[in-house]
Amino acid sequence: MPEVAREFRELRVAADAAAVAVASGSEDRTDAGQQGQPLTAFHERLLAEELTIKSSDSRERLAGALAEAKVDLNPHQLEAACFAMDSLSRGGCMLADEVGLGKTIEAGMVIAQLVAEGKTRILILAPAVLRAQWNSELREKFDLESVMVDGRTVRATGNCFDQPFPVICSHPFAANKAQLVAEIPWDVVIIDEAHRLRNAYRAGHKTGQALRSALSGRPKLLLTATPLQNDLMELFGLVTLLDEQILGPEHAFRSRYRLEAETGGLQTDASNELKERLAPVVQRTLRRQVREYVRYTNRRSIVEDFAPSPEEQDLYEKVSEYLQRSEVAAIEPGKKTLLTLCYRKLLASSTYAIAPTLRRLSDNLTKRLEAARLGQRALEMFEPEEVKQYAEEGEEWADDPAKPVSIRTLENEMWELKQYADLADSIKVNAKGEALTRALDRTFKVMKGQGWPEKALIFTESKRTQQYLFNLLSANGYAGKISLLSGDSGGGPEERRALVNEFREKTQILICTEAGAEGLNLQFCNLVVNYDLPWNPQRVEQRIGRCHRYGQQRDVLVINFLNRQNAADARLYELLEKKLNLFDGVFGASDEILGALESGVDFERRVLDIYQSCRHPDDINKAFDKLRSDMEGRISARMTEARSTLMERFDGDVRRRLRMASAVTKEALEKRQQGAKALTGSVLGNNSASGRIQVAKAAYAVKDRTHDAVNYLQLNAAGLPARLARLAGSEGWWFVYKFETTGLKAEEKMVHLVLVLERDGKGFRVLPLADSEHFVKLAAKEERRRQPAPVSVSLMQEQALMAAKEEILRAAERRNALELDMARERADRYAEDCLLESREQVERAREAWQEARKVVCAQEDPAERVKARGHAERLEREYRKKLASLRNEEEKRYAAKDRQVADLANKSKVTEKRSLIASAYFWLS
Repeated sequence: MPEVAREFRELRVAADAAAVAVASGSEDRTDAGQQGQPLTAFHERLLAEELTIKSSDSRERLAGALAEAKVDLNPHQLEAACFAMDSLSRGGCMLADEVGLGKTIEAGMVIAQLVAEGKTRILILAPAVLRAQWNSELREKFDLESVMVDGRTVRATGNCFDQPFPVICSHPFAANKAQLVAEIPWDVVIIDEAHRLRNAYRAGHKTGQALRSALSGRPKLLLTATPLQNDLMELFGLVTLLDEQILGPEHAFRSRYRLEAETGGLQTDASNELKERLAPVVQRTLRRQVREYVRYTNRRSIVEDFAPSPEEQDLYEKVSEYLQRSEVAAIEPGKKTLLTLCYRKLLASSTYAIAPTLRRLSDNLTKRLEAARLGQRALEMFEPEEVKQYAEEGEEWADDPAKPVSIRTLENEMWELKQYADLADSIKVNAKGEALTRALDRTFKVMKGQGWPEKALIFTESKRTQQYLFNLLSANGYAGKISLLSGDSGGGPEERRALVNEFREKTQILICTEAGAEGLNLQFCNLVVNYDLPWNPQRVEQRIGRCHRYGQQRDVLVINFLNRQNAADARLYELLEKKLNLFDGVFGASDEILGALESGVDFERRVLDIYQSCRHPDDINKAFDKLRSDMEGRISARMTEARSTLMERFDGDVRRRLRMASAVTKEALEKRQQGAKALTGSVLGNNSASGRIQVAKAAYAVKDRTHDAVNYLQLNAAGLPARLARLAGSEGWWFVYKFETTGLKAEEKMVHLVLVLERDGKGFRVLPLADSEHFVKLAAKEERRRQPAPVSVSLMQEQALMAAKEEILRAAERRNALELDMARERADRYAEDCLLESREQVERAREAWQEARKVVCAQEDPAERVKARGHAERLEREYRKKLASLRNEEEKRYAAKDRQVADLANKSKVTEKRSLIASAYFWLS
């Protein structure tokens, strides 16, 4: 399939050229379908309907949005967009393509088509830092306006979500305004980075619970590259956001899909059933499946060694020893692990990062000591601002609280931390900072020689280190060439977008904190510098992914800094580089590896434990060997097989489907673009654009005209296929009807009825519908001299119309019957899922009663037998009570299911409405 991408990218140019040929020509409306000639009134009306019709075929339906998109679309994106469009009538789906395959574009296609159909009630939920990206992508790639709402834009009165454009906001903002969100009848809700809501099913997840309630019953598209990381319950949480009926209640899901202890996987039957449930709602494509037409560049690593000065090493050892203590007064016990992690990161970052932190810890102890001596309530303990980046995983880092410390301990630590702060303040030159200037100078020379843009994206985990690097690099030749971006830089998405543009157009270096770079697309830069290397592999991959993603034209260089004198640093880098393959290759770390590491918290905790507990190189090596061994076991087993089995498709099948998607969509797109240019050129003038707005304007202008009388056309028979060549010299009637069918899958369809005059001139015969459609492609011009034969056509027209109606109704009924059967199956399964827990309770009660009866029979002592009999009777009453409760619950559940199915059956009833669009008498010559 190497030629697919080329053909697809050339398609728009070819279609435009063909359409121009159709639309151009003189203003004299005499001919249609030939180069250089405008349309007839008949063909104008025909195209006005075709270009605005609501097809049930998702590929034809998306052709309008595709023709408008200002982006090179790949077949897998088209397939995903079609899957999503088709799913909306059933509640939506999850688009779970691997990282970098363009899920935003896929969702944008759906949004653009819905807007074109007049469905503008669209809500986009995304992390706050991604809102501007969504806003710009919709505008730049789909010519769509959208509005971002947040605390700054909320009106005192009215509903801020009630907008005539797609609305973009953050997950927390929508959750906080859940009541207002629920008031809007959304046509679709897009949830980007949906894996952040994987725990939404838990009662304690306030954001998830609020959104589940507010968005219940609204069609949704969930976007995530990691639908299943390390626990099946994550998948459950995401799918229940779409519809709780898909996988049933939590108890039933846990009971049905329990992992086997030995293999860590699902039993075959359970796996097949779960895959069947997921198939209609999960679409996932892997990067390896699209490499034939999506080009990915390599990533290459550069290691820059540095050796700390004696003063830096002394500071590191003293603070490290302090942090290794089992109890310290300056760190809150309930958050000791997380805060220790943050302090170690600051210590490794720069003296400029750790010095103020040590000073704040000492000052906090001073205030607490004064409060303790005065018998006042203890003050809150100090936390560095860097702890905010772990807000989402806060619960996973929680520790048990410890007993209060003595005044003596507070005094000692206060003095100790002050000494460390003074030492850190005295160190003005950092060896790693000096290594950075050398590395940049050398790498920029190489990039200049390659003709690459001399730009660098530098990551640090501390805002104070960010400022230190700004000053350092400014003093070493980069003054005026540096941009800064952090998670709390101030301003909104517009300022963030402006800063990215500044980096693209003006500056040479962008220094980012972790949160600051989230969601950025920086394909124009191909140098990533990890000044501070995260311990969490997920964060490393996300950093590099800002530049190494779809659309990057060059190999991406990744610079890491390593102090080889530090045994733990050296082993950690080896693990990230060699085992996880984060820094080299085409894709970096695979989804299997990152998925096995979950959010990376467990891995990060294990690394911290090594730094905290191991003091000798041998101990460090043994601990890292153990970590590597454990990690290999998790990667090779557990969720890798489950993820592959449940959501991935055979590569060969995917490639075959993508080839078909490419061919079918090319045809639909070409037809759409030719028709759009022809219509706008004929109605609005040859120089008119053929965009969405112009097409709508031209179509409405034609539809608003007084219904044209019968048209008389001369058709060129040379355009007919060989098997219809016998029709040359014939004449007859051409009627065009629009049929509208209702049901679960409503549709509008154009039907062409062609009645050819018999050679004896006494009657007409009807062409099959498939043959009649060929007439649309024939060159035509208006006939002004001849008149139709005086032969009545009414009876034959009515018979042909009834036959067409029956064929359309049969197709619509088959389509709706399939949808109804799928909905019934989902309702049946959900009812059984809801009853599972009660049935298990009844079975346990029955077994307990049965065992109690056996005990009665086994008792020889009369007194003990009486006791046993009483116990058995109590268990029998409990069993019968649960049984009666089950029967009552079954009645309620089945009644609710019957009402739901009856409602669906009523909605699935197909009705038909038709209208005559245009009629013409033709002569084939």
